[in-house]
Amino acid sequence: MVCLDDVLPHITAIINNSLRTAEVPTCFKNAIVKPFIKKTGLDENDLTNYRPVSNLPFMSNILEKAVLTQLLDHINRNGPTKTFHSAYKACHSTQTATLRIGNDILMQFDARNVCILPYSICPRPSTRWIMRCSLRDWK
Repeated sequence: MVCLDDVLPHITAIINNSLRTAEVPTCFKNAIVKPFIKKTGLDENDLTNYRPVSNLPFMSNILEKAVLTQLLDHINRNGPTKTFHSAYKACHSTQTATLRIGNDILMQFDARNVCILPYSICPRPSTRWIMRCSLRDWK
């Protein structure tokens, strides 16, 4: 690939400079936003049937991948900062974390231990109500 050999040093220099200065070039931040229909068969005249999709320049994707690779390498070498740190780890998601917390709470209930879960961590009042009902029914 003759073209790649000519372009790669320039791309590498741009990415390295961005990482060295901790700045993302302005041109990487300009996205083209296009409307896409949510499902085929929906009324194309109804604007609520569309969702916006942002297309960023390919160089921003290359920079993102470079940062992710370095971040994952750092975390894998140095380990997570906390025992229950789930971000950027394979097979760890918000669902996994939620299941773990739910399981820990139920285990404490079964052991007749006190378990405190502050409501402030619940994002919406409806979530708090569901938790209250679930805990009340568990007695």
